[in-house]
Amino acid sequence: MSGVATIPRPLPFSLAAAAGLAALLVPVQSLAAELELPVPAAVVYPGQSVADRGVAYKAYIVKDEKLPLYVIEDEMLAGQVARRTLLPGKPILLSDLKTPDLVRAGAAVTLVFREGGLVITGLGTALRSAAEGEVVRVRNADSGVIVSGIVEANGSVRIRG
Repeated sequence: MSGVATIPRPLPFSLAAAAGLAALLVPVQSLAAELELPVPAAVVYPGQSVADRGVAYKAYIVKDEKLPLYVIEDEMLAGQVARRTLLPGKPILLSDLKTPDLVRAGAAVTLVFREGGLVITGLGTALRSAAEGEVVRVRNADSGVIVSGIVEANGSVRIRG
């Protein structure tokens, strides 16, 4: 061996490799789609039905990961009312909707307690509005005691034992 050291030659750097490296450095963009979304045709105030006020369609570009947040078809509006004021031509978020209140604040409600075969009913006054399945506080008309219960489909309030 002679005293000459060989220096390894660098590997050739191709344009394809450079493009691949550059692709790794660019942030990945999320996919989006243009959709015709239902929008209110008129101002919809809290507690009003969007479907009753009228629905139009407007094209929007929505990112794929945001799509589950929006109302994308008329059927999603059925049986729902606005939770907040909705403006015409603006897309509707699912969080903007709720089921209508069956119990109104200050209104008389029937209290129902069931335990085994025993059923006790009474009257009370709802302290706030609530929809089916929600917990509501009610002042018992006879005793003045405030109890909590779950709103039933018929508008009564089921008291837990």
